[in-house]
Amino acid sequence: MPPLLSLKKQIVRLVYPFRSSFIDRLNRVPTFVDFARSNKHAPMFDRREEIYDWLELEICAGPIDYLEFGVSAGDSIRYWSLLNQHPQSRFIGFDSFEGLPEPWGDRKRGAYGTGGSPPHCDDPRVQFVKGLFQESLESFLREFRSRSQLVVHADADLYASTLYVLTRIDPLLGPGSIVIFDEFGDVQHEFRAFEDYCAAYCKSWHVVAATGRFETVAFIT
Repeated sequence: MPPLLSLKKQIVRLVYPFRSSFIDRLNRVPTFVDFARSNKHAPMFDRREEIYDWLELEICAGPIDYLEFGVSAGDSIRYWSLLNQHPQSRFIGFDSFEGLPEPWGDRKRGAYGTGGSPPHCDDPRVQFVKGLFQESLESFLREFRSRSQLVVHADADLYASTLYVLTRIDPLLGPGSIVIFDEFGDVQHEFRAFEDYCAAYCKSWHVVAATGRFETVAFIT
């Protein structure tokens, strides 16, 4: 085989596994730009905590069922449990606590792990479900019945994890449900998962709040 052809084949072998991902990312960027332009009049905030405060003040009147996917050290679930003091509210966090199951951007597999242990929380309304979503969520949903306004914090980061969660909890997402994405600006992961979920389930959601660059975005049915 001529040396030049051999080199070309080696380059193709190296590049091909990333080809579809790269092309898909390029295709998603204009879609994300269109999304941002069409929602530029939504209430904008500098930090995600300001979005949480606004949601609690303007939309979440009374008890909530708060489901968080991607807990890590527990900062967000603690914040929400302090924000909403209603005794009937429930705060349930899902995580393996072993970190990311696969690399995400410059984060290696295992990033955000807590050594396999859930964070400590004194609030009895807070509970944790340990394990990969694909291993723990189905059995949880067989027993769970939402009794209050549903607030979902989708902080799974990864495409597959986010898409799995959205498709499995779809029956719970009735009118008035809120879904918050923490890394929505990643067009290859949370944004892509939400787009694909909406297309597959014929869903239409309304943006109610976002950070300036649409990294954190809150939707309502």
